[in-house]
Amino acid sequence: MFLKSARTLSLLIAIFGSCISNTTQSTLRRLKTYLQGHTATAGITVQLQVDKQVNISLLPMSISNLNAAEQTFSFSAGVSMKWYDNNLAWNKTEYDDIENVTISAAYVWTPSVIIPNGVDNVVPGSVLSPKIQSIGKAKQLIVESFKTSCQIDIALYPFDQQRCSILFMPVNSFTPGLYTTGSIIDTLPTFFIENSEWELVDIHAKVIDVQMIYISSVASFEFLLKRKSMFYIVSIIFPMALLSLLNACVFLLPADSGEKMSYLISIFVSYAVFMNFVHDSIPKSGDVCRLSVYLTLILCQSSLTIITTMARLNVRNNGLLFQTKTDVQPAIDNANTTSTERTSVKSASNVRHADYVLFGMFLLLALMSLLVFCV
Repeated sequence: MFLKSARTLSLLIAIFGSCISNTTQSTLRRLKTYLQGHTATAGITVQLQVDKQVNISLLPMSISNLNAAEQTFSFSAGVSMKWYDNNLAWNKTEYDDIENVTISAAYVWTPSVIIPNGVDNVVPGSVLSPKIQSIGKAKQLIVESFKTSCQIDIALYPFDQQRCSILFMPVNSFTPGLYTTGSIIDTLPTFFIENSEWELVDIHAKVIDVQMIYISSVASFEFLLKRKSMFYIVSIIFPMALLSLLNACVFLLPADSGEKMSYLISIFVSYAVFMNFVHDSIPKSGDVCRLSVYLTLILCQSSLTIITTMARLNVRNNGLLFQTKTDVQPAIDNANTTSTERTSVKSASNVRHADYVLFGMFLLLALMSLLVFCV
């Protein structure tokens, strides 16, 4: 008896659930018919007034790449477009208190945009179906990886900042607006993926008036990116600055050691080997960056140090040769010998003084070369 009652109850629940499901599906079909209007293919058209517009907002998800050679900027973001249309409003009491529906864009009017500064693709592909509220508010999302053209200036590399923007141009007669103008980033979302080379400082949103025949304005989102320069300081600038300081130390070596030229040539070869590594890290562009200027300056300093050392060694050898020829002649008296010794001591003192002066000069040149990053 108990088993029979349980089966009857289960059957009643199934029938009741089926009725509810059929009723809900019937209500949704009626709502769909209402929203799509009399023409099933064209959908509802929206009549935008002067104070009505489609507000666009952007949420960054990741920064992929900033290519100086191709002048392109790649990133992933979600774009939200919101608008209000009285034709999309319904009385929720007539439709089982349904407040929100997601409907195919084929049945209702939705704003269409293109990206005029896009690369490879100017039409967003990943457009989700619009979500509509009973009061007539509609929202549509675009989630995609974007690639836009960007004018990249590497003059301050590796301490540069770049500004790259993405533009949204309307194509089906609506006025683009912004949910928030000016700086739109207070804090980055928790799911934002940081880039290893670039830091996202800010995003500036604005509407640009273009005054074209069919298009009056476009929505612009400008990304402010700052290069993370610590890697370049530790891996490139500091080692090269250290080598330039070692160049100046050649004048502290005694000339009798015979190691001056080999010391300088070793440093010069180190420059050449290190430059091969540096060449791969510098962005390929027609502009000259400050890092390239700095490397050229210290290379010229190294060459000037070699030339100066060769000249001083040549002068010293000529002086020793003259002194040797003088010593071969018989000494006239003790007074002349003492005078010659005093002259030699004074000459050696002058040589050491000149070496100290040259050391200070080239040390100053090495430090002044770093000022190229401060100008």
